[in-house]
Amino acid sequence: MQWFEFLQNNSYGVFKVDNKVCHDIFIEAENYKEARKKALSLGIYFNGVYKGIDCPCCGDRWSDYEYVVKLPKLVNENEYIPTHNNECIKKEITTIEDYAQFLADYCGWTKPDARIYYANGKILEIYSHNVL
Repeated sequence: MQWFEFLQNNSYGVFKVDNKVCHDIFIEAENYKEARKKALSLGIYFNGVYKGIDCPCCGDRWSDYEYVVKLPKLVNENEYIPTHNNECIKKEITTIEDYAQFLADYCGWTKPDARIYYANGKILEIYSHNVL
């Protein structure tokens, strides 16, 4: 099994958030075809500008390309996990949950910031720890 990431662009200056999608979606699947099918069932769509759904200036809300999350990964020297006292630490990310939390803490665009869809049907929502 692999993890596929579907990252949302804020077309028209807003993110779509509902009970299925948010800023960052992770889907566990055997291959991209399977992950894409699941993404479509959640309401993710592609070619939104062409279809007149998305803003032509902002671009498509969702991109139809295969992005496989490679784990473990070491956060590089330009990416830091912020802490409550503004210290920066480097960290090896070993799980999809760690990776989703890192992105949520770094970006924090929506609530939830990420949803993880496991192949066994489990769904996990990830929220930023950096709530103002």
